[in-house]
Amino acid sequence: MADNGNKNSLNRRDFLKSAAAGAAIFSAVGTAGCSRGEEVVPKKMLGKTGMNVSILAMGGGSALSMVEKDDDALALIDLARRKGVNYYDTGIHYGDGSSEKRFGEALEPYRKELFISTKFGPGTAPDELMKAFERSLKRLRTDYLDNANMHGLTRPEDAELMFSSGALETLVKLKEEGVVKNIGATAHQPAPLLEAMQRFRFDSVSVATNATGYHWVGEFDKVTGSFEKEVIPLANKQGIGLWAFKVTGQRKLIQHGNEPHKAPGLELIRYAYSLPVHGVILGMSTVEHVDTACELSANFIPMTEAEKRKLNKELAPSVGELSYLDPDYVDDGGWRAHLV
Repeated sequence: MADNGNKNSLNRRDFLKSAAAGAAIFSAVGTAGCSRGEEVVPKKMLGKTGMNVSILAMGGGSALSMVEKDDDALALIDLARRKGVNYYDTGIHYGDGSSEKRFGEALEPYRKELFISTKFGPGTAPDELMKAFERSLKRLRTDYLDNANMHGLTRPEDAELMFSSGALETLVKLKEEGVVKNIGATAHQPAPLLEAMQRFRFDSVSVATNATGYHWVGEFDKVTGSFEKEVIPLANKQGIGLWAFKVTGQRKLIQHGNEPHKAPGLELIRYAYSLPVHGVILGMSTVEHVDTACELSANFIPMTEAEKRKLNKELAPSVGELSYLDPDYVDDGGWRAHLV
């Protein structure tokens, strides 16, 4: 992927150094008392779905795609499973389909014990969505999905689009047929998700929130609305499942060395756990990530409101770095996938 001259662009060597630093931050907490393979991650009911789901979900986006060898990725997925993670979140385009394939191969022997979610675009025509759905089932080695998301509600028109395109109606029909158990939505901006939730009762929603208190910003949008002040309270009122994702700001908020306006990765995750959510969907690309994220999930102490507001203030200067999405963004797992 070519460098476009953006001052925020990273070369591959810098990116790998950054990823290694992130792993060191995770592993700094250590894994004392948490032997490899021991099931430690707590579970609870996800909203009204009837699914007893781990509060840590494994994301299948760019972080998993950073694991170059399939065998290493499969071992990582299996380690998360053995430590109690039973919810896996992927998407039809992640890694050009390799994410679904990896989850399918690693999880097939344990399918009845686990919950798998994938994603479809709100503008997908019914016939195209059905083709994508069948491909997903084949890749995931299953005959049903525990959850299907209307994915990436970002533009103001996306809430209406999921209705007008027929995409949401198609998922409803698949749910009526029993091959989709639950319907969810994911969002990078609060406003379209808020509208969508007012027009349709989802079984769960996933919000791209982080310890700055802001969501993702793009050149085509302004910072408007709030996941914490608007969307999360509505989800709680509706009693539906609620996930936080992109809680490290796609790794841009993780502190490396002396960076006063960043925070250790585990503190960013702890902040998300301290919100009134079911849990966190986290991308994990190393054994250290899995070990320490699972340990944190088992033992975290919620932040007080004062601690959360203090962290919001400390990270505020980093909000401008959350320029993440452009209209043509695809999380293809490339090493610069998270850069505009």
